[in-house]
Amino acid sequence: MNKINILKLLVFITIEQWVAGSASHALAAANAQFETATSIESKAISFLEKIASNNKESKLEVEIKHLDPRLKLRKCSNTLNAFFPTGSKRSGKVTVAVSCSSPVTWKVFVSASIYEYAKVVVARNTLSKNSIISGADIILEKVNISSLRRAPIFVIAGAIGSTPKRTIRAGSIIYEDGICMVCRGDYVQVIAKNQYFDINMEAVALEDASIGQMTQVRNKESKRSFNARVVGRNQLEVILTP
Repeated sequence: MNKINILKLLVFITIEQWVAGSASHALAAANAQFETATSIESKAISFLEKIASNNKESKLEVEIKHLDPRLKLRKCSNTLNAFFPTGSKRSGKVTVAVSCSSPVTWKVFVSASIYEYAKVVVARNTLSKNSIISGADIILEKVNISSLRRAPIFVIAGAIGSTPKRTIRAGSIIYEDGICMVCRGDYVQVIAKNQYFDINMEAVALEDASIGQMTQVRNKESKRSFNARVVGRNQLEVILTP
C-alpha cells in the first residue's frame, strides 16, 4: 500500500472515530435530559425501606418490578417525591407513585411487593377440638404474614389455656378466630370491680371470645345479659364506674 492510500485510510479511521465519539456524546447529552428508570426505582425502594425500618414488630422485605428502561420522562430539577396513592394497599402487592413537579409535572407508578415476616404461634402437635392448649402444644415460628387473610396470634400467652374450635394440625398457624378463651355455653367467673370493692358472680358465655375481647355473658341468677372483658380461661371482668 503506497503512502497516499495509507494517508487516506488514516483520515477515514479518524473521521469514523470522531463521528462515533460525537454520536456517543450526543446520546449522553440526550439521556441527561431524562430521568432514568433506575433513579425512579431507587426512590420507590428508599420510600418502602423507610417504612420497613419503622416497623418494629416485624421484618419487611421489598421487591420492585422494574420499569421499562426506554421510559422517557424529563429530568427532575428538584427531589423526586414518592408516596402511596390514595386508597392503595400498604402491604402485599403495592403501588408506589413517584412524581416530579419541575420543570414539568409528571408521575409514574412503580409496582412492588412487600413481604412481612413475623413470629406467630404455631401448633407443635395436632390439637383436637375442645382440648385445652398448653405451652407444650405450641411454638413461635417466623412466617410470611403478608398474604394471611386471618389474624394470627403473636404471643404464646394469647393461646395458652384456650380451646380450638376445630382440629388444628401440627405445623398450622393458630388464628385468633380459631380458638376461644371463653367459649359459647361455658360457665364463667366474672369479677365486677372498682377502686373500692369487687363482686364475684357466675355467668354463662353467650359467644366465643379470646383474651382482651369484650363478649356477652348472662348472669346465672338474675338472667340479665351484659358485656365483660376476657382476662383468662373462663375469667372475665367488668370495671364499674362511679
